[in-house]
Amino acid sequence: MCRLRFIEPEDVSPRAKELFKKLVLVPNLLCVMANSGAALDSFASYAANLAQYKLPVKYREMISLAVSQFNDCDYCLALHTAGAVDGGQLSWLECLQARRMSSPDPKANALLKLTQAILSNRGHVDDGAIDQARQHGFDDQEIVEVINIIGLINIANFTANVARPELDFLEAAPLEG
Repeated sequence: MCRLRFIEPEDVSPRAKELFKKLVLVPNLLCVMANSGAALDSFASYAANLAQYKLPVKYREMISLAVSQFNDCDYCLALHTAGAVDGGQLSWLECLQARRMSSPDPKANALLKLTQAILSNRGHVDDGAIDQARQHGFDDQEIVEVINIIGLINIANFTANVARPELDFLEAAPLEG
């Protein structure tokens, strides 16, 4: 049961209604975020800008899964797994690999290792982590985008972990071993 008030989509602010009209499905997490119109607006603006990022959707989903696993957020793991697989960005196996912060693809693996270093060290990464990302073709713009995606997903994860909204999608498979 959700621990914070769930705002029905028809009861949100006019601005939130405009946002919700653009969505095929209004995730339960956004109905919790609607407790604060300003917080929902900030999150939605942040998320809307992802379309302008240089990092492809596939990499953004890998980061989202890695961060959600790091934060132990079942809600966001379910949402991002379903979205990535249904949207054709990642296979089930790639989703599991991203959650383990590894990939057989060297470029994707470098991205996930950078994500892991940022998370594990709270941003205090050594030069090697940045150099490794650059050696695999990531430039400063993409590195800043990785940092911003981590921030966005942390907001979603923390909100979901506090509120515990009902899952909109099937639970993500547990990681084994």
